[in-house]
Amino acid sequence: MAAIAFDTLSCARRLIAAGIPEQQADVLAELMAQAFVHNVDQLVTKDYLDARFDAFESRINQQFVTLEKQMDERFALADQNFAKIEGKFQLLYWMMGVVIATTVLPTLASFFGPG
Repeated sequence: MAAIAFDTLSCARRLIAAGIPEQQADVLAELMAQAFVHNVDQLVTKDYLDARFDAFESRINQQFVTLEKQMDERFALADQNFAKIEGKFQLLYWMMGVVIATTVLPTLASFFGPG
């Protein structure tokens, strides 16, 4: 429980001076003191908030580090897959070249050859 400096006697005296009956002023002062204590218990301090924000920031930073690591792993896997696909395309290019050479060259030879 947080400490609060609320002087009920001073409060009651000021209420009495303002024209409120003594018994009513005493009750009001006590009720105000209880309300202040209750409200102070619900307050948080700057140090508490700073600690909570620091902990939250640490968790978020750790999550970003983990996410960045996972993304790096996935990109590395994607790079490997692209390298495999590129190798397959190279093979296809050579195969197409052979097919074109075996199809086009005899046709060209028949057009331009002795005949």
